[in-house]
Amino acid sequence: MKILPSDNSYSTFCDLTSGYRMFFVLREALRSGIIDRVAEGNCTPDGLAESCGLRTEEGRRFIELLLNVGLLEQYDGQLFLSRFAATWLDSASPLNQRHVLAFEELLMENWGQLGTVLTEGQGALIRERPQDEYQRRLTLFQHAMGEAAQVRARELWQALPGLPESGLIIDIGAGDGSYLREFLEQHPGWQAMACDLPDVCAAAESLPATNNLLWHPINILEPEALARLVEQQRGAASIVLLSNLIHCYSPAENRALLEQLQELPSEEGLLIVHDFFRDANGFGALYDLHMLVNTWNGRCYSLAETAKLLQESGFAHQSVLELPSRSLAMVAARTTPYRAASSLFSLKSHALSHGFFAAVELDPAGIRSEAWVRAKCSYGCSQFGRRWSCPPHSMDQAGFEELLGCYSRALLVAGQPPLRGFQERLLELEKEAFLSGFGKALVFSGGPCCWCDACPEERCAFPEKRRPSLESCGCDVFALAEAAGIKVAPLRSSDDFVQYIGLLLID
Repeated sequence: MKILPSDNSYSTFCDLTSGYRMFFVLREALRSGIIDRVAEGNCTPDGLAESCGLRTEEGRRFIELLLNVGLLEQYDGQLFLSRFAATWLDSASPLNQRHVLAFEELLMENWGQLGTVLTEGQGALIRERPQDEYQRRLTLFQHAMGEAAQVRARELWQALPGLPESGLIIDIGAGDGSYLREFLEQHPGWQAMACDLPDVCAAAESLPATNNLLWHPINILEPEALARLVEQQRGAASIVLLSNLIHCYSPAENRALLEQLQELPSEEGLLIVHDFFRDANGFGALYDLHMLVNTWNGRCYSLAETAKLLQESGFAHQSVLELPSRSLAMVAARTTPYRAASSLFSLKSHALSHGFFAAVELDPAGIRSEAWVRAKCSYGCSQFGRRWSCPPHSMDQAGFEELLGCYSRALLVAGQPPLRGFQERLLELEKEAFLSGFGKALVFSGGPCCWCDACPEERCAFPEKRRPSLESCGCDVFALAEAAGIKVAPLRSSDDFVQYIGLLLID
């Protein structure tokens, strides 16, 4: 998460300071057997507490909490798993994340000593463990990563449409092969090669076999072993995948790795770096601290650092795909850049780096125009009839709704005063979208047009800059911003936080 400049609420403070409580609620819901028992069916609150060995009063209160937060649901006295719990916690779900939850608990001890790392340096908490303990933690880690990969692999490959019917994909650091298995489900005409350490490959080969999937045991940090792989597959790969890999290594190690791997893809082939990036979102920044606390030299790289590494390896073109679970994929090519129509990440990044503090993708179909909003313009605003961007000169409610139907995507942005600077940045964002291939790009402003101190009576003096405000078209900006997760509130005093909301329509 990111605390927006407009958010100084105590509720956000409480959410931050008490977030760990929900982890222990999730853990106990599993550990007590509640999730499994409810999944079996025919379960009442009193019967659930008794069958799980809970005291009557304490169990009742815990079950009420699970109902309140949405992990359980109750109909006609019977308990059921919510859709959320059935997806992520039920052992019968192919997407269940039970090992992820168990592994996260192992990390808490080191997170509690973050200050030690900051004063003594990365690696200060890393210590050698007895072999049996090391093996237990390694096994849990591998299971947890496999569960997470079930989700992220589907997101990644769904974000890369238009691939040819056949080719070779090589996964460097393949783990249990989840990414390749999902890829082959969607692209059965391809061949796949999974590369990882010998013991990882041996464990993965014990899983059910997958057609067209070949395992290649290798330590990629041994230059000679990697050179042999490159010699065997030079120029053969249509896709080389590095998923959750570069964050394990130092810049020098990654540079050496990419210098050799760049020979694997064909001239038109893609190299995909799928990872968390510390400057992309709050989750990526937190993951960078996770590497700081729990590894010797792991780190999350910035997008610019990763792009530079790829450019130095001969991949001059990069496109960035933002995935729903907050990881990103940098798709690199030597010649022609890969264009993913579904990605608005570059526009969002442009907005955030050019003065807007929030940029949220929206579906235009969810934007509503209300008659009362335009009525308040007509009867509650001193600018009515005085600005060419305001009623009655601006687009009416029906025209706005018709226009929204011409677009499939939108970007809602938030910025701060001065208003003229905000509107200038909106026009720059519209231009950037147009130059990026979105020919229908059009922005709507917040607040009245400010290009003139007073509009000429006969015609607008700056028609090329004039854009209607959202309010003038009947849009309830407060509701729209809140739906996008941007906190807004009426100004009650002169020192309240002032923000403006704008909209970019694209297709």
